[in-house]
Amino acid sequence: MIDLRLLWTWDHCVQWTAARAGVHDWGASNEFSGTTADFVREHSLLLRWCGRHGLDGVVVWGLLRDGHGGVDAVKRLCDVAHEAGVRLLAGVGLNAYGGVYYEGSSPWSLNNHLARHPELFALRADGQRHIYQVAGNAPQPMLHACPSRPENLDYCLEGLRWLLETVPLDGVQVETGDSYVCECPLCRERRVHPVSVMSWEDMALFYGPAADAVWSVRPGATVVLETYSHPQPVSAGSAAGFGGGSPPWAAECLAQFPREAHVQWVADYFAAPLNPVPWTARLPQGFAGQIMRAHLATWWIGRGDEVAIDWLAQIAQQSLAVGCNGLSIFGDKSAFRTGCELNYLALADYGSAANPGADLDSFLERIAAPLLGGPALATEYLRLARGIASPADLDQATATARRHAAALTGRPAERWAWLAWYLSRWLYDARDDGLGD
Repeated sequence: MIDLRLLWTWDHCVQWTAARAGVHDWGASNEFSGTTADFVREHSLLLRWCGRHGLDGVVVWGLLRDGHGGVDAVKRLCDVAHEAGVRLLAGVGLNAYGGVYYEGSSPWSLNNHLARHPELFALRADGQRHIYQVAGNAPQPMLHACPSRPENLDYCLEGLRWLLETVPLDGVQVETGDSYVCECPLCRERRVHPVSVMSWEDMALFYGPAADAVWSVRPGATVVLETYSHPQPVSAGSAAGFGGGSPPWAAECLAQFPREAHVQWVADYFAAPLNPVPWTARLPQGFAGQIMRAHLATWWIGRGDEVAIDWLAQIAQQSLAVGCNGLSIFGDKSAFRTGCELNYLALADYGSAANPGADLDSFLERIAAPLLGGPALATEYLRLARGIASPADLDQATATARRHAAALTGRPAERWAWLAWYLSRWLYDARDDGLGD
């Protein structure tokens, strides 16, 4: 059974007021362009929707920023989350991604810590400070702390304790960083195994103390440990990159992860639509939970807002088969966008008591059909939504969606109108770059 369902967001991408403009569609390390009122409203709408529809929690990266109200604003969101019965988790970068306080004047901003102590910077192979600029989706340079310096570990643990003492969060998702690793002499001497954009050994070094710091303040808090990897084994030749399989040394590192935590994996490169392959390895047992996350229906790896309920069903089925009891997808856009709405409702349904096998047909009949005008129309909705991958079918698919919208009333009609609009965007681009009639 799936008993933990999470939506994952960056603060600057959350848009749950359907008519609100001025937010990013994707990316990390972007600025937050709104006000404190925007921040509280958008995340409150998200949390309350989750509470009404059976989603367990929301992870927010960039949760603490001076620009959208800092601690006071997050306390207000904690009240909303608790009233809704939803867990609010902070995304916390331990050696990168800003630390516990993503942006502002707080001493618990990792950037401020490194500005005060430049000797604690991570280093590149050439000996220069590791400041990473991600092309295209992360305009703010990302500063990295050296994981081998005990001062940085102490700072990290003090920050986590401060966070849980200051804000009544339900937990954290922690990451060591997936934007390359420190290559200073201390790190090279400490590590035994190869690295890629991340290091399993860095995770093993930090995750146990980090979780203990959280639980020392809030026993029983939800702690999610990001692996950036899929559990499927890969050869020992080199370390896999983001979303790749697990190297042989992953097991010895996982053995050092705290058993009371949830381990999080990445499905994208071992699942539809990118690479639908069977998974053969079962997950390590004894943890509080195992979460499989995917970048479905986002511009990260695919197309934003896309109807992905069939792909999510496959991921859920394979996750259940290898011992996962948790699923996570992005949740930054409003359920007004029918693609998002169906994906979120599928997340709530797959692996539940009503649908223990994560059966797509069951979801279409019980959940989607009442929303779309009946079982046959629900099946057709998914078929037509796939039109964006088939330019030759776009014209017909768009026209059919318009006819269904015209034949229905109320929200079912609006959901079909949304699909017609969604398909028409791709149709427009396919007609001489939008210059045709």
